[in-house]
Amino acid sequence: MAVGHHVLKRAALRISLVGLVMIGSLCASAQELVPLPPQPEGLAWPTQGWETGEMAPDVATIVQPMIDMAIAGEKAGPMGETRAVVIIHHGKLVAEAYRDGFGPDTKQVSWSMAKSVTSALTGRAVELGLIDDIDAPMPTPFDAGDKRAEITWRQWLTMTDGLDYTEIGATGMADNDVIQMMYGPGRFDVLDYIKDQVPALHEPGTVWNYSTAAFHLIGHALQGLGPDYDKLRDEQRLVVALNDGDREAVRNCERLRVLGDANLPQACKDLLKRAKVLRSDLGGDDLIKNLFVATGMDALVEYDAAGTYLGGSLVWASARDFAKFGYLYLRDGVWDGERLLPEGWVDFSRSHPEGPKENVYGAGFWLTTGGADPVPSYQQRDAPPWDSFAAEGHEGQTIFIVPSRDLVIVRLGIMSNEGENWPDLFRWNQAIAGAFPDIRAD
Repeated sequence: MAVGHHVLKRAALRISLVGLVMIGSLCASAQELVPLPPQPEGLAWPTQGWETGEMAPDVATIVQPMIDMAIAGEKAGPMGETRAVVIIHHGKLVAEAYRDGFGPDTKQVSWSMAKSVTSALTGRAVELGLIDDIDAPMPTPFDAGDKRAEITWRQWLTMTDGLDYTEIGATGMADNDVIQMMYGPGRFDVLDYIKDQVPALHEPGTVWNYSTAAFHLIGHALQGLGPDYDKLRDEQRLVVALNDGDREAVRNCERLRVLGDANLPQACKDLLKRAKVLRSDLGGDDLIKNLFVATGMDALVEYDAAGTYLGGSLVWASARDFAKFGYLYLRDGVWDGERLLPEGWVDFSRSHPEGPKENVYGAGFWLTTGGADPVPSYQQRDAPPWDSFAAEGHEGQTIFIVPSRDLVIVRLGIMSNEGENWPDLFRWNQAIAGAFPDIRAD
């Protein structure tokens, strides 16, 4: 059960979500989210590249044959063709393997792992003060008076927008909206397709339905963000203060922040929030670049012919760089001492929304539900560790994040989406994760 469902403003986010979201466990009872582990003391952040380490012998005995098996696999076999595997444990790269023709610098396509990246970009916009309230209607191309224009950021992020959209479960190409949107009549302008072909069906917030369209719309909304310059001009005193002697006040507040936001005076919170917006001057496509630059990811995104960021489908990066993205979430949205995502954003992302009965998806991430009757039932995730959450994409792209093992597992490749491939890939990731020790037992 998720709580913190009231208005979620940036300031309130810090207290409304952390430690308060619940997921199902194997015994079908709720348990608290496993805490996200801190950065190991003395370890360099992987902005410029990963430090390397080794798996413990007893772990390697289990994991290395599983990696070898995956890399040797063929397209027609279980899990298809694996092209890259990267494993990060305690912040170090401890295992890496590539199929012939691929390597550490090869950019590969995310497919729907892009949804997780777009969710992170939304969090980055909240942290920078570009979005004040994720329970406010998200800017969209829908006309005024269209009920779709009232759907909130939260509802788009959690795929509870209520639109009459078909992707998972489509019976053929003609009724599959993602195919028609990306490769059919919508291929030149996905927004135009969504406006014309995807009407409202359910009350927003009540039904979960997997939707690439939702994240294309989020990508478009992010492109339109920017600082409220009228508001900033009204705060000329602050502008002068930041340019002159009161910079020291900002520095003092930043020093106090290391003690935790709970101990930070409200005046400091207000000052730091506004100072960050003034400093960043970010908006639109620069917001996308900002997240990648901050983490050292050499990533590329794709746009349609109309210029819309295809936030549901198309980010290109190497396996090592996708591991950096997973690591940002493993470290609670903090990178090298800077909070890139709001406090509580990662917990929000790895918890299912409160309204719908479906419980397999959070905000841009797939959840491990254990034996707690997953809805829809075909998303059964029936292998521990139960705290894993994942970015997943078409044909077997996965970033598994496992807080209880301080672990990120990246697998890139190509496989059929049919048959047992996805269950096999899920269990492969979980078996690797289960081979590493549970840090809570230390």
